[in-house]
Amino acid sequence: MVRKNGIDPVELGIALIEEQLLALVLYASTVGTWIDKDKNPPDLAAANTLLRRKRSRAEPQTHVEDGTPGVEGEALGLAQSSAAFHQDPQRLSVVLRVAGTNAILAVADFFEAHDLSELRTPEVQFLMRIRDAATSGNTFRIEAAERIPVASFNGLTVTEKLNGSPLFDDGVTPGFVEFGDVAALLRYLVDHLRGAQTLISAGDAG
Repeated sequence: MVRKNGIDPVELGIALIEEQLLALVLYASTVGTWIDKDKNPPDLAAANTLLRRKRSRAEPQTHVEDGTPGVEGEALGLAQSSAAFHQDPQRLSVVLRVAGTNAILAVADFFEAHDLSELRTPEVQFLMRIRDAATSGNTFRIEAAERIPVASFNGLTVTEKLNGSPLFDDGVTPGFVEFGDVAALLRYLVDHLRGAQTLISAGDAG
């Protein structure tokens, strides 16, 4: 954990993980409102106000491939589905997997950039191993002879027996982790970094 340009990586890590955790919970609460069979499927057009894009002053109007003027929140080629999430488990698994994967990648990349991934804490190694699975098509790729540090969290342990298994549920095969496991791991990592920060501060004071 080396300071770069006077910036404390632990403090930055805590802020990043808490932001990712908040985003996951907000995402889950939004998706959760559509699982109830009495709810209508989400209207993708409702996202238009949040899909605004920056415009260059030199190019005030952007054109799409067919020559028509681009507009704020224009369609991104996503098809509207008429099926509610409770009727389409594969669709639900995709939207949850994408959000969970994004959080894993963001935090794991930060840990790697600031040398936090070298920590032999089982939970940190767990993060790095599920990151590897996330970047391998949602599938664990672990060779039988490969030696890996202890990588575990909340009773879940990454071993070579997981080779070929899915990280997240794909709507057909159960996954190694649930969406909630990612959120719980992020919460743990925040607490872990806070503990490390306290120890470092106490050492500096001594």
